Amino acid sequence: MSEVRLVPRLLMVLAIPVLIAGCAARPMPDPGPMPFRGGPCAGGKAASTKQAPIVCIDDSARTLSVSPDPIAAHDAKASNRATPVTMQWFTTSGSGDVRLEIEPGCVANVRCNGNGHCTAQTVSVSGARKECKYDVWIEGGNHDRLDPTIVVDPCCG
Repeated sequence: MSEVRLVPRLLMVLAIPVLIAGCAARPMPDPGPMPFRGGPCAGGKAASTKQAPIVCIDDSARTLSVSPDPIAAHDAKASNRATPVTMQWFTTSGSGDVRLEIEPGCVANVRCNGNGHCTAQTVSVSGARKECKYDVWIEGGNHDRLDPTIVVDPCCG
């Protein structure tokens, strides 16, 4: 009776490594470029701090909305006061040619990738809080422009 049970077990022990090796040797198809579906804003809101501000642009309706508004940031990193803080904007859809037009005095190096994501770096506010209005819109989209606010505070008191 034990010989009958031993044969199936022996076959399984020999077959499993062959199956694993066969599957591992098979090339996986290239899925191509994957869109960044909403990034941290896919759920509508993202964790945002003054050291790593993230703005979510809700592009699900004709009128855009952003969260948070106003967006608060420090003018420099706490770990290295010579390094500006990078602000990020993401659409909730993960797509759209987002554009930003920001009043001077709060940020520099505004860059948008054409696929639902923009970045900018804070500038030194010389020891005093600075508020700047900005326009956000989606180029070629069917959305109205929105004019939220950026608040940059001196780091890190």
